[in-house]
Amino acid sequence: MTDNGVAISSSMPSLWIDADPSGLYQTGLDCDDDLAILIAIALHQRQVLNLKGLSICGGNAPLKHTYNNANTLWKYINGYEQTGIQHPIKGYGWNSMQVGVKLLQYYNMIFPDADDSDDAAMTILQAADEQHNAKMPMILSLGPPTNIAKAIQQQPSILNNNNIEHIYLMGGELTNQQLDLNFRSDRASARIVIDADIPKTIIPIQTCGQVVITDEWISSLNCDQQQHQDSSKNKKILAVCAYLSKMKQQIRLMPRFVNRAVKDRMVLEEEGTASSHYWVPSSNLDRGFIPWDIIALLAVSHPNEFDEWKYHRITFPNCSSGEPCDSTMKVLEDLPDDYFDNDNNDSVKKKRSWSGLSRYHTRYGMKQSY
Repeated sequence: MTDNGVAISSSMPSLWIDADPSGLYQTGLDCDDDLAILIAIALHQRQVLNLKGLSICGGNAPLKHTYNNANTLWKYINGYEQTGIQHPIKGYGWNSMQVGVKLLQYYNMIFPDADDSDDAAMTILQAADEQHNAKMPMILSLGPPTNIAKAIQQQPSILNNNNIEHIYLMGGELTNQQLDLNFRSDRASARIVIDADIPKTIIPIQTCGQVVITDEWISSLNCDQQQHQDSSKNKKILAVCAYLSKMKQQIRLMPRFVNRAVKDRMVLEEEGTASSHYWVPSSNLDRGFIPWDIIALLAVSHPNEFDEWKYHRITFPNCSSGEPCDSTMKVLEDLPDDYFDNDNNDSVKKKRSWSGLSRYHTRYGMKQSY
């Protein structure tokens, strides 16, 4: 079977991506959403996954920038009509969130964000209603999970009909400290999604901190050389090269402003006990940037690259002051690896609710050093 010229296999996972790409705007804090989207498109064209569409939220930058960024990115792949992927759909922005960075809060006060749109939530619901070769769509959230939470609120029956196979969320923090930007920017929506009875995987700070992009990786793309080619020769230039300056900027800034805090969160010592959890940080944290959303995409497309994962029960504490409250989530308990497997005393698979539960990958296991 083909979809606008791209062959579709029944074994390919069907995926919808919700993101806040901002690598082409100075207001954007990073470009890993953009890189993850480009990789997802390449995996779609190589028949590794069936990318159904892309919805846009605010987060790394205001919605008015992330939405324009997404449409510009689409031009770099010579038109979505050739891929069979639905064009970017506008959703909710800073007006529906608790912006998680002071600098961005001030920016929004001076230059208010664009109006929200219900289009993304409605399109997500429509995609969830469509079956493709009996494969329900998975959703990958690369920004604040606002659009997904709004979809759940608008059609609660989506929880009862097994419309969504799995939700993957780039977000979360496992040591009860301040959350990542995605969850912190709309903790109320994160609570709605986590509390939903839908299978979920979070890709938290501790998983992402095991991988770093360095100057060596960027140099291997030969973007400097490509960008100096004579455009009259109509030579193709890698789409990722449009983000060269932002990637170099992140390599300079992130080790100082982000990565130090990430490294401190890679060990959790349990109070009053001698036990601890330990996640192996990348040895390059002091000289590169963490490709958060690329790791989240790989959790969907290449799960075998992760050595192990666990289930856990989590909550987002309420407080009288309102969101974002204390900007934390609490890991209440780790659950057995076979939590959703057959019960020892019952031949029928036990049905347990996913409400308040998630799983996370504890180790990124590629044998190459990053």
